[in-house]
Amino acid sequence: MEKPAAEPEYLSGFGNHFSSEAVKGALPLDQNSPLACPCGLYAEQISGTSFTTPRKFNQRSWLYRIKPSVTHEPFHPRLPRHERLVSEFNESTSSATPTQLRWKPVDIPESPTDFIDGLYTICGAGSSFTRHGYAIHMYAANKSMSGCAFCNADGDFLAVPQKGRLSITTECGKLVVSPGEIVILPQGFRFSIDLPDGPSRGYVAEIFGEHFHLPDLGPIGANGLAAARDFLVPTAWFEQASHPGYTIVQKFGGELFTAKQDFSPFNVVAWHGNYVPCKYDLSKFCPFNTVLIDHGDPSINTVLTAPSNKPGVALLDFVLFSPRWLVAEHTFRPPYYHRNCMSEFMGLIYGIYEAKADGFLPGGASLHSCMTPHGPDTKTYEASIAVGENSEPVRLRGTMAFMFESNLIPRVCPWALDSPYLDANYYQCWIGLRSHFSSNNRSENGSLDVPGTTQVLSEEQGIECTHTWRHVPVIRIRIRDFHHGRPPHARTRAELVLRCLGRAPPNRYFLCHLSDETLKQFVSLDIIQKVVRPGNTPMMPRLYLPLGGTKIIT
Repeated sequence: MEKPAAEPEYLSGFGNHFSSEAVKGALPLDQNSPLACPCGLYAEQISGTSFTTPRKFNQRSWLYRIKPSVTHEPFHPRLPRHERLVSEFNESTSSATPTQLRWKPVDIPESPTDFIDGLYTICGAGSSFTRHGYAIHMYAANKSMSGCAFCNADGDFLAVPQKGRLSITTECGKLVVSPGEIVILPQGFRFSIDLPDGPSRGYVAEIFGEHFHLPDLGPIGANGLAAARDFLVPTAWFEQASHPGYTIVQKFGGELFTAKQDFSPFNVVAWHGNYVPCKYDLSKFCPFNTVLIDHGDPSINTVLTAPSNKPGVALLDFVLFSPRWLVAEHTFRPPYYHRNCMSEFMGLIYGIYEAKADGFLPGGASLHSCMTPHGPDTKTYEASIAVGENSEPVRLRGTMAFMFESNLIPRVCPWALDSPYLDANYYQCWIGLRSHFSSNNRSENGSLDVPGTTQVLSEEQGIECTHTWRHVPVIRIRIRDFHHGRPPHARTRAELVLRCLGRAPPNRYFLCHLSDETLKQFVSLDIIQKVVRPGNTPMMPRLYLPLGGTKIIT
């Protein structure tokens, strides 16, 4: 294991105009490119947008460095070629498939592998050459980068480490990024990644021709979701020593090229601007959720968005599913079943995702492309329905999942489709979902009941039992008037229900139409242990927990 990485100092904010200097006075005053820069430095601008991009979207920084970036030898194709990086998605590089896909976490490689060689593309759309599209990569590495730096000329990286910290040296300074944090490495910046914890694994989204922004909050107001002040930007740091044979590895059009130089690219003594790397701690995200009914759309969990040229439609959103309270009443609380015009790639940093009871593991991934059906697996559905209307507020703990969502349909790389980590049985997690439809049964609030077999346990006493209620296995008890044209008195009615309970299968809910007087008799007969949830309207069932653990719904 390598030496622990010390946490550097940071600046705070997102989209700010920052200034930082490692040597006091190294930043020039009053202008960007003086005839002679302080400390004998060179002025170099890095532009993240065109010069004429509107000011509110314009991104650039000025770097003041010991030697300019241009002092390197010519680029040559890197050999051997990296065969699993793609930035041009077409029939020759990738395949279209509407099938739901899921991958198990990959093993850490046994041979020495740094971040560059451990990076591989899963899927994507568009092209870095046309400056429109995205790529989704994963990485697995066990070795720090040494004597080299990586530069991505194709687009911005958003990296999500799942295992092991990343100690990243950039031209603006140092960042240490832990699992549970994300880092943005903008197009064109040179960086080197060390692995202070040894083996590392994670996810990377790459966008072509756009940059990430904080989403508009709309009716949420001025506060919430990801706060700008929680994003951290490095402070100036530099190294001056000579580095003969230092290698710059540049990703250009999805291919890798190398160039040699005799100095470190991390020789920036001071800088200012708004085009900078940054990191964000996902635990600081302030989620919003429904507080009465229904399941909110996942867009309420957007951390960052890269917009398309169509309002309200994202080239790529980064969406977070973090710990939060689930409180909706009369609601199926897991994510709903869905067919989406957007495509959804999901990853899991730790814990269990709320819509998948098993099979979706930390370090794994899934892809549900445009209009491909998806949703909770059978176990999640049945567990949620079994709770019924007796669902108390629940805090979702110990989980951190995320989604890359795009309006562009992804094509999948051949090695991802042929991977031994591809879960060929993924589809079976939904096979157990069965039909519950019945046009005859309606629940107490007027909605359709789930069908079930109906039995009359005691015809002469008119006790009728049905085995489903709102997707929950139940016994429905209805006591008819067979007692000389008059309803049986409360104690008789309670005794009849008790007799029915004795004949019923164990561990069932019971739905009964009982008067308050009959309920008192239940208490006197020690049938009811406690009131779980009092009803407050005639249309709302009341839930009771009898001795023995079986629930009565009245």
